[in-house]
Amino acid sequence: MPATPHDGSGSTFTFAGVVYTVTNITYTVADNNATDNIDVSHLGQTAGSTVLTMSRPLKGSAGDTGKEVTIDYLPNAGATPIAQGVTGTLVITGGITLSAAATCRSSTITLATNDSNKGSASFQVA
Repeated sequence: MPATPHDGSGSTFTFAGVVYTVTNITYTVADNNATDNIDVSHLGQTAGSTVLTMSRPLKGSAGDTGKEVTIDYLPNAGATPIAQGVTGTLVITGGITLSAAATCRSSTITLATNDSNKGSASFQVA
């Protein structure tokens, strides 16, 4: 079977000095300071009218980079989830490269019959 050019094999995941066996990585970069306008069109407008807009009154948080990483992994012995709220260095190598401070925003462990324990964690990247 030919190798796919988008294969993420060989990727590693380390958080707060602990190495995990990664099975899936989703890296999201969002513009949290978007300057999109708010649509304030109303039912009193007639068909064919121009869409009415206004500037957003609120700005994005200065501490939020808009970068989030969600990682599915095989948990180490003990099957404890990565603690929510813990901050540490998140290092990913392989398909993408990232090394930055991150905070675990949510974490789960799934235990099932006749299957390996599986974990998933989402991180806000500084």
